[in-house]
Amino acid sequence: MPLFSTVSFVTNIAKGYALSDALRIATECGLSHVEIASIAGMCEHIRPDEITPDFIGSLAAELRRNGLTAYAFAGHVDLTLDEGLAAFLIKMDLAAGIGCEVINTNAGAAERMGAFRQNIKKVIDKAERLGLTVCLESHGDIVGAAKDAAPLFKEIGHPLICFNYDTGNTYYYAKGKISIEDDILYALEYLAYVHIKDISVGNGRAQYRPIGRGDLNFPKIFAALGQIGRAINCGLEIPVFVAGTLESLSSAAAPIGEDEIRGAISSSLEYMKSVGVI
Repeated sequence: MPLFSTVSFVTNIAKGYALSDALRIATECGLSHVEIASIAGMCEHIRPDEITPDFIGSLAAELRRNGLTAYAFAGHVDLTLDEGLAAFLIKMDLAAGIGCEVINTNAGAAERMGAFRQNIKKVIDKAERLGLTVCLESHGDIVGAAKDAAPLFKEIGHPLICFNYDTGNTYYYAKGKISIEDDILYALEYLAYVHIKDISVGNGRAQYRPIGRGDLNFPKIFAALGQIGRAINCGLEIPVFVAGTLESLSSAAAPIGEDEIRGAISSSLEYMKSVGVI
Protein backbone atom coordinates (compact mmCIF):
# COMPACT_ATOMS: atom_id res chain seq x y z
CA MET A 1 0.00 0.00 0.00
CA PRO A 2 1.45 3.43 -0.91
CA LEU A 3 2.06 5.81 1.97
CA PHE A 4 0.44 8.80 0.25
CA SER A 5 -2.81 8.87 -1.73
CA THR A 6 -2.13 12.34 -3.13
CA VAL A 7 0.97 14.54 -3.10
CA SER A 8 0.15 18.22 -3.58
CA PHE A 9 2.36 21.19 -4.43
CA VAL A 10 1.82 24.05 -1.98
CA THR A 11 1.91 27.26 -4.02
CA ASN A 12 3.51 29.46 -1.35
CA ILE A 13 6.95 28.71 -2.81
CA ALA A 14 5.75 31.09 -5.54
CA LYS A 15 5.03 33.94 -3.11
CA GLY A 16 5.08 37.18 -5.07
CA TYR A 17 3.86 35.53 -8.27
CA ALA A 18 0.33 35.61 -9.63
CA LEU A 19 -1.67 32.46 -8.94
CA SER A 20 -1.81 31.77 -12.67
CA ASP A 21 2.01 31.65 -12.74
CA ALA A 22 2.13 29.37 -9.70
CA LEU A 23 -0.27 26.97 -11.41
CA ARG A 24 1.73 27.11 -14.64
CA ILE A 25 4.93 26.26 -12.77
CA ALA A 26 3.20 23.32 -11.08
CA THR A 27 2.05 21.98 -14.43
CA GLU A 28 5.45 22.47 -16.05
CA CYS A 29 7.08 20.57 -13.18
CA GLY A 30 4.82 17.60 -13.91
CA LEU A 31 2.64 17.99 -10.82
CA SER A 32 -1.04 17.12 -10.86
CA HIS A 33 -2.25 18.24 -7.41
CA VAL A 34 -1.98 21.71 -5.90
CA GLU A 35 -2.68 23.20 -2.50
CA ILE A 36 -3.34 26.87 -3.20
CA ALA A 37 -1.94 29.24 -0.58
CA SER A 38 -4.31 31.72 1.01
CA ILE A 39 -2.19 32.12 4.13
CA ALA A 40 -2.94 35.33 6.02
CA GLY A 41 0.22 37.37 6.58
CA MET A 42 2.43 35.07 4.51
CA CYS A 43 1.26 34.26 0.97
CA GLU A 44 -2.22 35.06 -0.26
CA HIS A 45 -2.61 33.81 -3.79
CA ILE A 46 -6.31 34.25 -3.05
CA ARG A 47 -7.69 36.90 -0.70
CA PRO A 48 -11.05 36.50 1.03
CA ASP A 49 -12.38 39.70 -0.55
CA GLU A 50 -11.87 38.16 -4.02
CA ILE A 51 -14.05 35.15 -3.33
CA THR A 52 -17.41 35.20 -5.09
CA PRO A 53 -19.39 32.44 -6.83
CA ASP A 54 -18.05 33.67 -10.19
CA PHE A 55 -14.48 33.66 -8.89
CA ILE A 56 -14.89 30.10 -7.61
CA GLY A 57 -16.23 28.95 -10.96
CA SER A 58 -13.40 30.65 -12.85
CA LEU A 59 -10.77 29.12 -10.59
CA ALA A 60 -12.25 25.64 -10.98
CA ALA A 61 -12.11 26.10 -14.76
CA GLU A 62 -8.50 27.34 -14.60
CA LEU A 63 -7.47 24.27 -12.61
CA ARG A 64 -9.10 22.02 -15.21
CA ARG A 65 -7.34 23.85 -18.06
CA ASN A 66 -4.02 23.23 -16.32
CA GLY A 67 -4.81 19.56 -15.69
CA LEU A 68 -4.68 20.16 -11.94
CA THR A 69 -6.72 18.91 -9.01
CA ALA A 70 -6.98 20.68 -5.66
CA TYR A 71 -7.28 18.10 -2.89
CA ALA A 72 -6.46 20.56 -0.10
CA PHE A 73 -6.59 24.34 0.34
CA ALA A 74 -4.20 26.35 2.53
CA GLY A 75 -6.70 28.72 4.12
CA HIS A 76 -4.69 29.69 7.19
CA VAL A 77 -6.13 32.28 9.57
CA ASP A 78 -6.19 32.85 13.33
CA LEU A 79 -9.44 31.18 14.37
CA THR A 80 -9.44 32.95 17.74
CA LEU A 81 -10.15 36.30 16.04
CA ASP A 82 -13.55 37.32 14.68
CA GLU A 83 -12.02 38.59 11.45
CA GLY A 84 -10.07 35.36 11.07
CA LEU A 85 -13.19 33.28 11.55
CA ALA A 86 -15.14 35.37 9.03
CA ALA A 87 -12.38 35.01 6.44
CA PHE A 88 -12.12 31.28 7.05
CA LEU A 89 -15.83 30.65 6.54
CA ILE A 90 -15.54 32.35 3.13
CA LYS A 91 -12.45 30.30 2.28
CA MET A 92 -14.36 27.14 3.15
CA ASP A 93 -16.87 27.97 0.41
CA LEU A 94 -14.05 28.32 -2.11
CA ALA A 95 -12.34 25.10 -1.03
CA ALA A 96 -15.54 23.12 -1.41
CA GLY A 97 -16.36 24.88 -4.68
CA ILE A 98 -13.09 23.83 -6.35
CA GLY A 99 -13.43 20.24 -5.19
CA CYS A 100 -11.14 20.20 -2.15
CA GLU A 101 -11.70 17.59 0.52
CA VAL A 102 -9.50 19.35 3.10
CA ILE A 103 -8.91 22.94 4.18
CA ASN A 104 -5.94 23.71 6.43
CA THR A 105 -5.63 26.51 8.98
CA ASN A 106 -3.84 27.68 12.09
CA ALA A 107 -5.82 27.42 15.32
CA GLY A 108 -4.61 30.64 16.92
CA ALA A 109 -2.96 32.10 19.98
CA ALA A 110 -3.08 29.89 23.06
CA GLU A 111 -4.08 32.79 25.33
CA ARG A 112 -7.38 33.03 23.42
CA MET A 113 -8.39 29.40 23.86
CA GLY A 114 -11.88 30.41 24.97
CA ALA A 115 -12.50 32.23 21.69
CA PHE A 116 -11.18 29.22 19.77
CA ARG A 117 -13.58 26.88 21.53
CA GLN A 118 -16.50 29.12 20.61
CA ASN A 119 -15.42 29.70 17.02
CA ILE A 120 -14.65 26.07 16.24
CA LYS A 121 -18.36 25.32 16.79
CA LYS A 122 -19.20 27.63 13.87
CA VAL A 123 -16.50 26.01 11.77
CA ILE A 124 -17.93 22.57 12.54
CA ASP A 125 -21.43 23.67 11.53
CA LYS A 126 -20.19 24.83 8.14
CA ALA A 127 -17.90 21.83 7.67
CA GLU A 128 -20.93 19.56 8.15
CA ARG A 129 -22.94 21.50 5.56
CA LEU A 130 -20.12 21.38 3.02
CA GLY A 131 -18.78 17.90 3.80
CA LEU A 132 -15.32 19.46 4.17
CA THR A 133 -12.59 18.28 6.53
CA VAL A 134 -10.93 21.09 8.49
CA CYS A 135 -7.33 20.37 9.47
CA LEU A 136 -5.71 22.34 12.27
CA GLU A 137 -2.01 22.71 11.54
CA SER A 138 0.83 22.37 14.00
CA HIS A 139 2.00 25.95 14.28
CA GLY A 140 3.39 26.48 17.75
CA ASP A 141 0.15 27.98 19.07
CA ILE A 142 -2.99 26.20 20.31
CA VAL A 143 -1.87 23.32 18.10
CA GLY A 144 1.81 22.57 18.44
CA ALA A 145 3.67 19.30 18.89
CA ALA A 146 1.39 16.29 18.53
CA LYS A 147 2.06 15.04 22.06
CA ASP A 148 0.61 18.30 23.40
CA ALA A 149 -2.11 18.76 20.77
CA ALA A 150 -3.66 15.27 20.81
CA PRO A 151 -5.82 15.99 23.90
CA LEU A 152 -7.43 18.95 22.09
CA PHE A 153 -8.47 16.79 19.14
CA LYS A 154 -9.85 14.23 21.56
CA GLU A 155 -11.80 17.01 23.33
CA ILE A 156 -13.25 18.33 20.06
CA GLY A 157 -14.14 14.78 19.09
CA HIS A 158 -15.51 15.52 15.64
CA PRO A 159 -14.57 13.53 12.50
CA LEU A 160 -14.35 16.70 10.37
CA ILE A 161 -11.83 18.42 12.67
CA CYS A 162 -8.50 16.71 12.12
CA PHE A 163 -4.75 17.25 12.38
CA ASN A 164 -2.49 18.63 9.65
CA TYR A 165 0.95 17.77 11.01
CA ASP A 166 3.58 20.12 9.60
CA THR A 167 7.02 18.58 10.07
CA GLY A 168 8.99 21.79 9.59
CA ASN A 169 6.76 23.96 11.76
CA THR A 170 6.85 21.48 14.61
CA TYR A 171 10.65 21.28 14.48
CA TYR A 172 11.03 25.05 14.30
CA TYR A 173 8.73 25.90 17.19
CA ALA A 174 10.49 23.26 19.31
CA LYS A 175 13.75 25.06 18.41
CA GLY A 176 15.08 21.84 16.91
CA LYS A 177 14.75 19.98 20.20
CA ILE A 178 12.20 17.36 19.19
CA SER A 179 12.20 14.02 17.41
CA ILE A 180 9.59 14.42 14.68
CA GLU A 181 9.47 10.67 14.03
CA ASP A 182 8.57 10.10 17.69
CA ASP A 183 6.19 13.03 18.08
CA ILE A 184 4.17 12.30 14.95
CA LEU A 185 3.07 8.99 16.44
CA TYR A 186 0.84 10.96 18.83
CA ALA A 187 -0.91 12.48 15.77
CA LEU A 188 -1.85 9.30 13.94
CA GLU A 189 -5.31 8.89 15.47
CA TYR A 190 -6.35 12.38 14.35
CA LEU A 191 -4.26 12.79 11.20
CA ALA A 192 -5.90 13.67 7.87
CA TYR A 193 -3.06 15.54 6.15
CA VAL A 194 0.67 16.16 6.44
CA HIS A 195 2.83 19.04 5.32
CA ILE A 196 6.18 17.61 4.31
CA LYS A 197 8.54 20.49 5.05
CA ASP A 198 12.28 20.51 5.79
CA ILE A 199 14.34 22.97 7.80
CA SER A 200 17.83 23.50 9.18
CA VAL A 201 18.20 24.85 12.71
CA GLY A 202 21.53 25.81 14.29
CA ASN A 203 23.39 28.61 16.03
CA GLY A 204 20.14 30.37 16.79
CA ARG A 205 19.15 30.51 13.11
CA ALA A 206 16.63 28.66 10.95
CA GLN A 207 16.26 28.21 7.19
CA TYR A 208 13.64 26.21 5.29
CA ARG A 209 15.17 23.86 2.72
CA PRO A 210 14.21 21.63 -0.20
CA ILE A 211 12.93 18.35 1.21
CA GLY A 212 15.82 16.10 2.17
CA ARG A 213 18.28 18.97 2.52
CA GLY A 214 17.56 19.96 6.12
CA ASP A 215 17.75 18.40 9.57
CA LEU A 216 14.74 16.11 9.44
CA ASN A 217 15.13 12.34 9.14
CA PHE A 218 12.37 11.66 6.65
CA PRO A 219 12.97 7.90 6.26
CA LYS A 220 12.21 7.56 9.98
CA ILE A 221 9.29 10.00 9.73
CA PHE A 222 7.79 8.06 6.82
CA ALA A 223 8.27 4.79 8.72
CA ALA A 224 6.37 6.29 11.65
CA LEU A 225 3.61 7.49 9.34
CA GLY A 226 3.37 4.00 7.91
CA GLN A 227 2.08 2.82 11.27
CA ILE A 228 -1.22 4.57 10.54
CA GLY A 229 -2.17 1.58 8.38
CA ARG A 230 -3.88 3.58 5.63
CA ALA A 231 -2.81 5.83 2.80
CA ILE A 232 -2.88 9.53 3.69
CA ASN A 233 -2.51 12.78 1.77
CA CYS A 234 0.29 15.30 1.94
CA GLY A 235 1.45 18.64 0.64
CA LEU A 236 5.04 19.38 -0.31
CA GLU A 237 5.70 22.77 1.28
CA ILE A 238 9.04 24.23 0.24
CA PRO A 239 9.25 27.93 1.27
CA VAL A 240 13.01 28.10 0.81
CA PHE A 241 12.99 31.91 1.05
CA VAL A 242 11.87 31.79 4.71
CA ALA A 243 14.70 32.23 7.21
CA GLY A 244 15.49 33.97 10.46
CA THR A 245 16.09 33.42 14.15
CA LEU A 246 14.44 30.98 16.51
CA GLU A 247 12.24 33.83 17.66
CA SER A 248 11.23 35.29 14.30
CA LEU A 249 11.14 34.18 10.68
CA SER A 250 10.96 36.40 7.61
CA SER A 251 9.79 35.82 4.05
CA ALA A 252 11.29 39.10 2.84
CA ALA A 253 13.56 37.27 0.38
CA ALA A 254 10.53 36.36 -1.78
CA PRO A 255 9.90 36.32 -4.62
CA ILE A 256 12.67 34.02 -5.76
CA GLY A 257 13.41 33.26 -9.41
CA GLU A 258 11.56 30.61 -11.36
CA ASP A 259 14.77 28.61 -11.77
CA GLU A 260 15.18 28.47 -7.99
CA ILE A 261 11.54 27.45 -7.57
CA ARG A 262 11.91 24.70 -10.17
CA GLY A 263 15.17 23.55 -8.62
CA ALA A 264 13.64 23.28 -5.14
CA ILE A 265 10.63 21.38 -6.49
CA SER A 266 12.79 19.05 -8.59
CA SER A 267 15.18 18.34 -5.71
CA SER A 268 12.29 17.64 -3.34
CA LEU A 269 10.55 15.31 -5.78
CA GLU A 270 13.78 13.44 -6.50
CA TYR A 271 14.34 12.96 -2.78
CA MET A 272 10.79 11.69 -2.23
CA LYS A 273 11.31 9.22 -5.08
CA SER A 274 14.70 8.14 -3.70
CA VAL A 275 13.15 7.11 -0.39
CA GLY A 276 10.33 5.29 -2.15
CA VAL A 277 7.25 7.24 -1.06
CA ILE A 278 6.25 8.56 -4.48
